[in-house]
Amino acid sequence: MLAKSGAIVSSAGVTLLVAFVVVLLAFPVDKECEDGERCTYTSTAPEQLAAIVQPAYLAVSLLIIAAGVFMVRFGRWKSDKKTESGS
Repeated sequence: MLAKSGAIVSSAGVTLLVAFVVVLLAFPVDKECEDGERCTYTSTAPEQLAAIVQPAYLAVSLLIIAAGVFMVRFGRWKSDKKTESGS
């Protein structure tokens, strides 16, 4: 059961990652530099989608994927351990 839940969680994370990539490709990021000083990067995405093009959004989606993979691996390890001790 834990492995199935992990697969669902991981799939949700992949969906978030795909949304990030689609928005990033559809609305490119502008780079503005002033006389060799520090550059600023701004997204051309509309306000509703601007929250998706943030480093925190990418980090959260990757953490969700990692949590799902962990759940799958732990669930399989746990079920294999039960099978070994039951035999």
